[in-house]
Amino acid sequence: MSDFTTLHSKTYNEFKEIDIHAYQLIVDFYAQREKDIQRLKFHEYFELHLAYIEALLETGLYQNLLKVCDETIEAVIQHNIQFHQGEDIYRKLLLRKSVAHYNLLEYHQAEFILKELIKMNPKDGQAIRFFQKSQLHRPSNFVQNTRNVSLLLFLFTAMVICFEMAYFGFGKPQSEMGIMIEIARNIVFLSGWLVLILGDGIFHWKVFKATKSFVKTIHLQKFQKAKTPVFAKK
Repeated sequence: MSDFTTLHSKTYNEFKEIDIHAYQLIVDFYAQREKDIQRLKFHEYFELHLAYIEALLETGLYQNLLKVCDETIEAVIQHNIQFHQGEDIYRKLLLRKSVAHYNLLEYHQAEFILKELIKMNPKDGQAIRFFQKSQLHRPSNFVQNTRNVSLLLFLFTAMVICFEMAYFGFGKPQSEMGIMIEIARNIVFLSGWLVLILGDGIFHWKVFKATKSFVKTIHLQKFQKAKTPVFAKK
């Protein structure tokens, strides 16, 4: 037996034999050995927990991930752990939580966490992009209305096509009325696309603008706080 294995528990050594990308095996191992894992030394317990969180994320067990994430964040705070293997572990766990909420369609919860991450570091590009992505899954009433209008226009176009096929047959209409109907149908169809693209485009622009404004505000607050002397009078 190597010096490495003698320094660690049997449960930990068995876990380390599992490939780090064998996510389902990690989930199964944790479920079968949970009581043993709870009795491990903290550094072993912590490492297994982090691997378990990644496995839950990759296997789509988001409800379980939220529970384990909360326990791990509590341990991080309690033991004052800032970095693990070169990563800001608190940030990493909060990102995992936001991803879980996002995939559970809990966009408000995801955005709340992401806003806190941006407040911690307004240069966190990953959190900013994910914050925008989550907002885009919550279309405003304006966008819903433009999408409904475009859908009605597409349905009306389909009805006109059915009328053309029934009245003029499958050939290209030769009469003046048939040509006018064809032109009107094309105008309605293009109007549907125009309303859809404009509605979604305006929505994307508003999300981008609001996010940029939020990040700029956080930057300004941090800058002003940094400029304030420590012993400044209140």
